[in-house]
Amino acid sequence: MKKYLSFLLFFMVVIPVCADDMKLILHDKCINALYMPASAYFMYDGIYVIRDSRGIILRFNLKSPSDEYLSITTGTLEKLQKIKSFLAKIKNPVIIEVHIQEKFYNNAVNLKNWEISAVIAGNIEKTMTDGNDDLKNRVHSVGYGEFLPAKNTPNNGGNFLNRIDIIILCNVSGE
Repeated sequence: MKKYLSFLLFFMVVIPVCADDMKLILHDKCINALYMPASAYFMYDGIYVIRDSRGIILRFNLKSPSDEYLSITTGTLEKLQKIKSFLAKIKNPVIIEVHIQEKFYNNAVNLKNWEISAVIAGNIEKTMTDGNDDLKNRVHSVGYGEFLPAKNTPNNGGNFLNRIDIIILCNVSGE
């Protein structure tokens, strides 16, 4: 009976969400409907998928903020391309958040953390929306610097001090 129920659940939830013609998902079951396919899609890419009250968060480590400040590095660009292809299948609004608590002075950038994070967030937004008018209308970015630190919980998708959070919104009000 359990196998039958999980099989049925898979076809009721995962298959419609993974379909190429996925529509706007803004309802109370959005978080769970997006979490399962996103977890499978990003399983081996170093991108953590986390449930949040606003939707789901795609989180990955930002290794060297000063390098990313000048231009997006190859490793980050590969992750962004994978995320961009996932976002093209859905119609939810997206917020790009960049958090920096520790700077690395590889290129002698003499800016505050929030300034560096704002520039990186803008670079990421530009990279993700280039050539895609639909994403330009749905993707927005913000740099928090050190002002929104990582929560110290075991399941927060890596306790990265420097991280990029791409939030796929399901509940715009945040409730």
